[in-house]
Amino acid sequence: MKLCLVSGTTAAVSGCHRLTALIRDRAEDAGFDTRELDRALLALPVLAPERYVSGELFEDLDVRRLLKEVAEADAVVLTTPVQHGSLSGALKNALDHLPSTALCGKPVLLASAAASLYNGATACDHLRSVVRALGGWSAPTQIVAERAELARPEAADALRGRIDTGLAELLPLIRAFREAPASLV
Repeated sequence: MKLCLVSGTTAAVSGCHRLTALIRDRAEDAGFDTRELDRALLALPVLAPERYVSGELFEDLDVRRLLKEVAEADAVVLTTPVQHGSLSGALKNALDHLPSTALCGKPVLLASAAASLYNGATACDHLRSVVRALGGWSAPTQIVAERAELARPEAADALRGRIDTGLAELLPLIRAFREAPASLV
């Protein structure tokens, strides 16, 4: 099963990248074929609505690459840093470049790296709305990791347990979408 991981920051080093790497490692241990989205795709120019409406947007090579990566995945993991109580602008802009059906029939695991659990949960709630607007299905468990937790090795077991729970929820969703008639997806 192909899993597309999106670390929603353009920063070279961050808690978001550490969390994404931990999710990737746990997913590979669980048998997923993982591919991390090239962070350069998070630096797309701000979406120009007229290019989206005209179809010109889909001629852009980076947008095509983004669409291809998402389309080839059986499931997607979206990890975001928390910025002003929500998902990152870079991640939101990349998702804005997708057509409204880009996540149809795809389960999505949501994760955030935050200063506090409350802010992380709020960012995941915002992501859940965006995923639904793109036709995707969010796994029930969302993974919120406090930055301090990512830095403490003794906290890693609890975090790995939450990640494993979220990944396990993807499996029946992937199977259900594979077996569902195309008209229902």
